[in-house]
Amino acid sequence: MPSSRPFSQLSDHPSSSSIQRAVTRVLEREALRNERWVAYVRAAMLVVSACLDTLVFFFPQTLLRQDSVPPTVALISWVGSIGALTIAGLLNHRSGVRHLARLQTVIPLFDGVLLGIFIANIWSVLGQTQPQIIINVTAFCCLLALTGAIRFRRGASATTTVLALADFGYAAALFGLNPAIAVFAGTTITAIGALGMLISGLVRRQVKNEAGRALMTRFLPEQLVDAAFDTPLALLQQPRSCEVTVLFCDLRGFTQYSEKLSPAEVLGFLSQFQGYLSSTVEQHGGTVISFMGDGMMAVFGAPQSLPDHADQALKAAQAMLHSIHQVCPLAMGVGLHTGLVVAGCLGTEGHLEFSVIGDTVNVASRIESLTKQMGQPLLISATTQQQLTKPTLRSLGPQSIRGRSAQLELYTLAE
Repeated sequence: MPSSRPFSQLSDHPSSSSIQRAVTRVLEREALRNERWVAYVRAAMLVVSACLDTLVFFFPQTLLRQDSVPPTVALISWVGSIGALTIAGLLNHRSGVRHLARLQTVIPLFDGVLLGIFIANIWSVLGQTQPQIIINVTAFCCLLALTGAIRFRRGASATTTVLALADFGYAAALFGLNPAIAVFAGTTITAIGALGMLISGLVRRQVKNEAGRALMTRFLPEQLVDAAFDTPLALLQQPRSCEVTVLFCDLRGFTQYSEKLSPAEVLGFLSQFQGYLSSTVEQHGGTVISFMGDGMMAVFGAPQSLPDHADQALKAAQAMLHSIHQVCPLAMGVGLHTGLVVAGCLGTEGHLEFSVIGDTVNVASRIESLTKQMGQPLLISATTQQQLTKPTLRSLGPQSIRGRSAQLELYTLAE
């Protein structure tokens, strides 16, 4: 008898740690993308600045109307450009990606120190003759404060804000800025830093919402989860009548089999088994309505319409029966029936549950229960058989269905 995979190998079993890791990966990927763009802009600005500083050094009289400019201005600009290009290169290299957290600590310090050196240089060259250059300094400090938001961490925003305020305080002292104006500008820089913190918080919440959406699709139909997040009022719409194919399946001998297992092993077995069933149903356009221990009810054609619901239900049943031995040592019975149901979210405001109701559901359940009695792994009603585009079935004749006076012709797969 084939054995199932180890109970520890439950790839479809959700856990808080796996969801948290997924959230972290998304945030890191987006932060890396933002960091790269900022690195490109930083490098381009510094290279252009270094070129201009070089021209100023060679032509100070023409460009600044000064006799000379210290060579340190151009040298520092080129050193900064090399540093910026190095950062951009690291962020595009695998080693840099692996050390993203460390780089996100080093990069703000690099920006803060570089801005401080820039302030000192611009004061020494233009501060005495053009004090209005402090406006540019203030703008750069605001940009530095805002860059923390791209890392999606409030701590990063706080760090860049503190560095920006430190650089601005240094500039205000050098340029002898009026205290009232300095306080106003410092408040503006602080507000921009706080805005960065708010932006990073909003992004983190949005990513967590998407992670929550992904997690909820493991428990509810994807269409319902989308409605809950995008158009919540759609969940309160009246149930609708539609034609569907209902699938019931159940393991054979599960009670006796589970007696040999511990409760944890039973839970692991069912998690693996149910994960296999749900993925098979979803691959064929169906929706899992509920799990009943070792059994399952699924519907094809609701909540989203499916024109070939009978064909897809049969394909899903065949896939389950063909591969069940890979995940489970037990045999399985499957019943299919097509008909009208009422589909929708039922319950109160405190608890809503998607379900399908109707005689079709009851008949499908009782057809599945006949698989053990008739010794057939798959039983299909005549109404389902009539909707199949390429039926390759054989009739088992009219059969009595519990709770129904009329007999129902059943089919199974052709040998």
